[in-house]
Amino acid sequence: MTKNKALLKLSDNVILNKRNDAMAIEMAQTKDYYQKTILEAFAAFIPKQAVIYEMDSQFISHAVYFTKYCDVNQVYLFEKNRAKYKALRADIRRNKAIRIECLRPEWDKNSFSKLDKGKPVIFGPKPADIIHFSKRVLEEDLFEKVITQLEKDKPLLWLDTDSTNFAKITRWLGKLQYQVQKQLDHQAIYAVQKALPKSEPGEKHELASKIFEQLEIYKRQLHQLQQEYDKKLAQIKAEQAEKITRLEDKHHAIEQKWENESKKQAALAQQSEQKRKQYQKETREAKQVVQHISDALNAEKAVNHDLNKRMLALLMEEKPILLTMEARQIQQKKELSNLRYENIKLTRHLASMTEKYQRLNDTKVIRMMRKYWNFKKKRRLRNDT
Repeated sequence: MTKNKALLKLSDNVILNKRNDAMAIEMAQTKDYYQKTILEAFAAFIPKQAVIYEMDSQFISHAVYFTKYCDVNQVYLFEKNRAKYKALRADIRRNKAIRIECLRPEWDKNSFSKLDKGKPVIFGPKPADIIHFSKRVLEEDLFEKVITQLEKDKPLLWLDTDSTNFAKITRWLGKLQYQVQKQLDHQAIYAVQKALPKSEPGEKHELASKIFEQLEIYKRQLHQLQQEYDKKLAQIKAEQAEKITRLEDKHHAIEQKWENESKKQAALAQQSEQKRKQYQKETREAKQVVQHISDALNAEKAVNHDLNKRMLALLMEEKPILLTMEARQIQQKKELSNLRYENIKLTRHLASMTEKYQRLNDTKVIRMMRKYWNFKKKRRLRNDT
């Protein structure tokens, strides 16, 4: 059984359509989910039994990860293109991801549909608890089309901060009172900052406790970020040290190679000098051979010149005889032509005489005379007996 090259298999046996984009190429190389470390880091912010909107259908791997490794109620993918919609449905069926639903949106009308037995059916998705916007959909201004839903449901937002229009997105986030909760490699989790209620004097202590608890949470988050930064810095230093080591090894290898090349060049120069001397010797010998051949050709040319002179003299001597023979040949051709003409005339005369003889021979008189001669011949023979 041959392996299907159009499918991409991950390390946990998830099988997806193999697309020709950077995301699919990275998953094919790592045999793992796209942005795996970010998925693991942000999974802590996903509420239990959450409803997730994956706005970019290319992130089908994220949707599968949410259903396999997070406690989610439903994941919605959105795709307008019919062919890509069918490919997503095929991925969902292939991985038996029953908690993923693929919808065809009309954002301007806030209307959604799905295919049921090949026919589009209007469908209303559940309110979102978290929405993931990729760089592509943010740059397509899809964020502004769901502003009403964000104001109403106030879900968590997972945004790609590397989009070209993120400054405008940031202004919208400020209006909606969203603040960043965690950021990692141009990916950030935003949540609505809830306003603190006005407290009575008796509730100040409880409010202060809550504030201190929130500060402790922020402190732990900052500590976690510091640890991640230190870890990444140590990793970068180790990579730099390894890179320097590799560069030194490469430099040493280049020096060794250069030295070997120098030795080879010296050996080649020596061989070239020997070949040059050999070529000079062969050239001198070749020149001598050419001189001998030239002398032989000149001698042969002189002999041929003498022979040509003798042959010309002989031809001049034989020329009168040849002219006489040519004249006799012309005379003979004329006589032969006359004889042929006479022969044709005699042949025609003979044919005419033969025809006349045949006619005369076939006449009634000649037949009677022939019978008479036969009769006389028979009587003579009878009388002789």
